Amino acid sequence: MYITIARYAGAAGRIAEATPKAEQGLIPLLKGMPGFLGYAALGSEQGDIVSVTLWQNAEAMMNSREPVRDWVSSNLEGLDLPTERFHGPVGTHAMIEPQGGEEQSLYCLIRKAQGLAAKELQDEARNAMLEAAQKAPGFRGMYYVRTADDPSLGVSALFCDTREHAAAIHEETTALSLEKQPHVTLTVMASGQTAALVMG
Repeated sequence: MYITIARYAGAAGRIAEATPKAEQGLIPLLKGMPGFLGYAALGSEQGDIVSVTLWQNAEAMMNSREPVRDWVSSNLEGLDLPTERFHGPVGTHAMIEPQGGEEQSLYCLIRKAQGLAAKELQDEARNAMLEAAQKAPGFRGMYYVRTADDPSLGVSALFCDTREHAAAIHEETTALSLEKQPHVTLTVMASGQTAALVMG
C-alpha cells in the first residue's frame, strides 16, 4: 500500500467550493483508476486544505498524477500544486471497517514525526502507538509512512469519530512516542472534519 498526503497552505476557505466538485468529478475519476484504495480531504483547523490518497503501490500513484493534476487544473484553479507533499509505502496501519459514502465524515489528525531513527527502533514505537490507538474509543483508522524523500521524516493520518477521540489518542500516543523515541519531534500538521471521504 502507498500513501500520498498533500497540503495546500491557506486554502481552507475554498473547501466548500472544492468538495462538491471533487465528489462529482475527482472521486469518480480516482475510483476508475487501477490501484485506487481511498481518498479523504479536509479544510483543516490550521487553515489549509489537506488530502490523503491511498494506492495499492507506487506505480498506481505515479500513473494517477497526470490525470489528477489535469482535472484539478481545469476545475480548481490554484490547487494543482500542493505546498507540501509526503508520500511513501504505508508501514504499520489499521482500519477497523470500511469507511466512506454519502453523509459520512470522520475527524482526521495528521502528524509529522521528525528525527526518526533506524527502522527497527521506529517500528517498535509505531507498533506500540498503533496498538494503543486501536483500543481507544472512537478509533477508526491510522496510517504511518516514512516519507520516500526523507527517511528521517514520518507522517501519520489518524481517523476518529470525533475531535475529542482524536485528541485523546494523540495525547496517549505522543506520550508513548516520547517514552520510546525521545529524540523524535512529533507535531500536528493538520486536523479537522473530513469534507470528502472514500475509504475502503
